[in-house]
Amino acid sequence: MTAGSTELEELLDAWFAGWTALRSYRTDFGTGYPAALRMDRSGDWEYFICNPEPAPFAMLAAQVVQSDRRALSVLGPDVHRYVRQAHEAGLGMLSVSEQMMMVRMETQDNQDPFLGDPDLDLQVRRIGGRRVASVCQARFAASIVQGTVTVASGKVAIYGDYAVFDQIETHAAHRRRGYGRALMQSLSARAKEFPVTTGLLLASTDGQRLYYKMGWRSISPVTVLVPRAKL
Repeated sequence: MTAGSTELEELLDAWFAGWTALRSYRTDFGTGYPAALRMDRSGDWEYFICNPEPAPFAMLAAQVVQSDRRALSVLGPDVHRYVRQAHEAGLGMLSVSEQMMMVRMETQDNQDPFLGDPDLDLQVRRIGGRRVASVCQARFAASIVQGTVTVASGKVAIYGDYAVFDQIETHAAHRRRGYGRALMQSLSARAKEFPVTTGLLLASTDGQRLYYKMGWRSISPVTVLVPRAKL
């Protein structure tokens, strides 16, 4: 299922606010569209747009081709059109595997999980404290730890009615044991201390399997475009 363009734009704006706050990215809206400076990855700007018309697409593509470290992420269903426009502008497709996903938070747990193993420890902390400036009302990080090993970890940001989840990861040696679900349950419990109605996240192919089982649904593929010289 793909959300309508206006709804998708609203969801992108909310996700972008929470995602950049959790990762402490510098942001820019000078083009009229959100961009994040990804110093932990490419070291350059990644731009975002929903189901673009040719003119705004060309304008953002012109920004991206200035550096082979930049990227343009397009939300919307018409992947073939975006790729065709990208080729005309000197870009190529890097990925189309990620999905923007959402869930009604009323369907999610409001209590921490029972881990059932005395060797496991659930640790939750508030990021930044109450007085640190942020567009978000609150940010939390959670982890499930076994001795010195972090079995699973993740973050959630509260932005208005939205809970934005990010960096949900499970240690490779501990996958398919329910730790990812438990971690999400803990983060959801923290989020539901606030009047949130909608959960949002950007999911990899592996993550999508878990989120679908937890009641999440896909609202749009994400087409990542980069300068052809990078491919």
